[in-house]
Amino acid sequence: MAGSHRKQLVSGEIMPNPKYLQDRVALAAAFRLASRNGWQRAVDNHFSLAADDGLFLVNPRGLHWSEVTASSLLLVNQQGEVIEGDGEIEASAFYIHSHIHREVPRARCVLHAHPTYSTALSCIEGGRLQNFHQDALRFYGQVSYDSDFNGSAFDDSEGSRIARMIGDGKVVVMAHHGVTVIGPTVAKTYDDFYFFEAACEYQITAMSSGLPLKLLPDGKAARMAAEMFDEAQVDFHFRAMRRLLDKTEPDYAS
Repeated sequence: MAGSHRKQLVSGEIMPNPKYLQDRVALAAAFRLASRNGWQRAVDNHFSLAADDGLFLVNPRGLHWSEVTASSLLLVNQQGEVIEGDGEIEASAFYIHSHIHREVPRARCVLHAHPTYSTALSCIEGGRLQNFHQDALRFYGQVSYDSDFNGSAFDDSEGSRIARMIGDGKVVVMAHHGVTVIGPTVAKTYDDFYFFEAACEYQITAMSSGLPLKLLPDGKAARMAAEMFDEAQVDFHFRAMRRLLDKTEPDYAS
């Protein structure tokens, strides 16, 4: 992209390629909602959404999530080159997200952050999300746990390792780090992230009593409960949160 076009894009004189406009708006909404939830712990946490031809949208390095708009998102390729937008991508975002999008095709959306309760669970010896509250049931058999701190992602090996850990699931809890959630849409991925953090909050709070958790039934009952959270319910929840966002922060869609 020519430099003059980039300057126009950032200044708001022109909008990015309209082909990805709805994807940009949805991902920008996820950033704003995540900021409201208090998931932000550093400006280098990252979300991404796969576009066509091996490209994906990701936030620029150094923007607070509350500042992210549809037009400020970067469109990048698998080599880490910015195709559309102005700014740089954060290195670990490229290594992790490019591998997940390439090696796990069903992971169209990838959200990574360091929320308080799921991160706290990752720091507890043997910490696992247990079926003690109904919000945890939607993650039955869907969570992988990285038991050892592996540092930051400075090369391809870390991104590929995380992609392999996902397996057939949708959540990876990274020891002493944070959590990565994948899904087919922004709505589904955001919703799972939202309820995973809620489930971890309930569990951490209950564990603080020092008493054993009262676990819900395992097996068939848990699987049936997990299947109740269908796409329609997810879309209703995400659309409702976006309507509230539209009323208070309409600039995110610009």
